[in-house]
Amino acid sequence: MGLNTDISEVIKQIDKIITSQDDKWLDVSDYNLKSKDRKNMKSVYGLIHDILHHVENGQRIVDRTHKDNLEYLYKKTVEHVKNLG
Repeated sequence: MGLNTDISEVIKQIDKIITSQDDKWLDVSDYNLKSKDRKNMKSVYGLIHDILHHVENGQRIVDRTHKDNLEYLYKKTVEHVKNLG
């Protein structure tokens, strides 16, 4: 899988979490999506971090994403959350 696939998976999970779909991995009430503080694990960065580290079928997205691409992945997914409102 490539970087675009990983970004799409994170965005898909963000959308499921925000809209409270049944197959979401996390609960939106655990996060403050207006907070952009990278050190606050309850901010949008914390949400993305938790999605990246969530184990699904024995694998985490972060394990298959090259570390040099993580900054770009965070940037694109934070932009997505910002565009949601």
